[in-house]
Amino acid sequence: MLEPSSGQLGVDHPDQAAQAEFEAGADLKSVVKAHVQSGWAWSALAAAALAGGDPVSAYSHAALGRGLSLQALHRDGWTPGQPVSDAFLLAVMVWGLACEALGEPDLARRAQGLLAQSGHDLHDDGLLERLARLAPALVPGALEP
Repeated sequence: MLEPSSGQLGVDHPDQAAQAEFEAGADLKSVVKAHVQSGWAWSALAAAALAGGDPVSAYSHAALGRGLSLQALHRDGWTPGQPVSDAFLLAVMVWGLACEALGEPDLARRAQGLLAQSGHDLHDDGLLERLARLAPALVPGALEP
């Protein structure tokens, strides 16, 4: 079962630096350019694209964010059954919503299955609210396809 992490990342983790720059006022695309290995940065860019009505960009950015977040988890010794990062959950949620918006129900169900392993749903407003601190474009209802 996937579970959300405690949110405690090492200070050298690319997500930490990317989030800090964004919170300090940097433009999201500049953050992505500066931290291309950050799953969080790509996932936040995906959320912004989806909120802006661009599910094609959201899909591709979220898929990359998901892959980078999963790589980071594995690099940190993660194995199935352990908690996952919020960046991974953000990527999967945005990817699933983008799949719905693009008319890809099979892929949306796949995303739903990944989220269900962590006790969440693709349209889980509680998860959206929690992840909003990671990607301000995510607010309940804002990403409905």
